[in-house]
Amino acid sequence: MKEILALLASHGYKKNSPSVQKANYMVRLYLKVGFEIVRKKEKKYNMIFTF
Repeated sequence: MKEILALLASHGYKKNSPSVQKANYMVRLYLKVGFEIVRKKEKKYNMIFTF
């Protein structure tokens, strides 16, 4: 995941914003590498990572 984020940053991306189902194990991974939850909906989170 960190390599993917580094690649995006090297190509000039400023932010990455996935929408993730609350039950998805990826929520923990995203939080671990620095994503923040910006909106909580009934079944999903909107998250953001700023480079």
